[in-house]
Amino acid sequence: MKIIILALIAILITIQSSRLIHSSGLGITIDPVNLPHCQAIEGPVGAEDITIDAYNQIAYIGADDRRLYLVEGQPTQENGAIWMLDLSQPDSQAVKINTDITGAFHPHGITLRKGTNGEALELYVVNHIDASHHEIDIFEISKPGVLTLRRRVSYPEMISPNDLVVVAKDKFFVTNDHGYPHGSLMQKVEEYLGLPMSSVSYFDGEKGQFVIEGLKMANGIALSSDQKTLYVAETLARQVSRYTQLDSALAWQYQDSVGLEFGVDNLEWSDEGKLLTGGHPKVFDFLAHLNDRKNLAASEVASIDVSGKEMLAETIYRNAGEELSGSSVAAQLGATLLVGPVIDEHFLRCQVN
Repeated sequence: MKIIILALIAILITIQSSRLIHSSGLGITIDPVNLPHCQAIEGPVGAEDITIDAYNQIAYIGADDRRLYLVEGQPTQENGAIWMLDLSQPDSQAVKINTDITGAFHPHGITLRKGTNGEALELYVVNHIDASHHEIDIFEISKPGVLTLRRRVSYPEMISPNDLVVVAKDKFFVTNDHGYPHGSLMQKVEEYLGLPMSSVSYFDGEKGQFVIEGLKMANGIALSSDQKTLYVAETLARQVSRYTQLDSALAWQYQDSVGLEFGVDNLEWSDEGKLLTGGHPKVFDFLAHLNDRKNLAASEVASIDVSGKEMLAETIYRNAGEELSGSSVAAQLGATLLVGPVIDEHFLRCQVN
């Protein structure tokens, strides 16, 4: 019996080691995939998520010095901010937007609610008040770069929110990247064992409800234009999964996934209808980068074609960390591609053509 137990333990260790090697990118080589004319844009620290109002050619940037939150579970005392970048001007710089929000403001995922003509109407922001209290802050956009807080939303199913996507006014999906709060022991267990405990919740304007569960660190999320297909980035699984709506926004069926060579983060649609995602090829290097910005962490961006029966991913940018460490998002308007980081003190504006 003792031999059997030891054999089972050895098998479990082997299986878990294999999973860890895959999810962390141990042993992979970073072969650069370069983009021409990449420029570092200073200003926002930790430009973790970027979304674009194509109608007005404005990029909105959610920025926060979130290193302490990710390492120790508690946000910094100094608030983060929403920034904007005018994409109609090739030499524009990022500008911080003044908001009328009071209290703690630590932006994470952001998304736009757009009108029928594509103009941005509202900005929805994941706000980490502290390790266990979170909310979605909804800002009206009276004109580009002018934000007025309209509503603050919190609900029990929002455990560890990361990113969100809007269905209609006050209705949205939110990813929980963990099943337990940041900074807790179980959160670390989830990460290192690769446990499928994260989820997607839906807020219908009044209450929340889990709609997809059993995910491996759900991160970025995107919705098709007809709102019948959901795309969820699973960081630890190194894949983007596709779900088809059944009879309502509360019922989704898994369709398929596309594997990538890095831990995927946020999702954004390109002008051509492809999904863009940025992420982390070597997770342990990224964790070292969180502890000290001087430690470089590779960055990667991929474009995913979702038009066919199977999703197809193509790497369009990869760097060992010299240009940008720890990429988390890519957003594109025309030939301009923006790449944002989790904690770095600049983001990139590159030309793709």
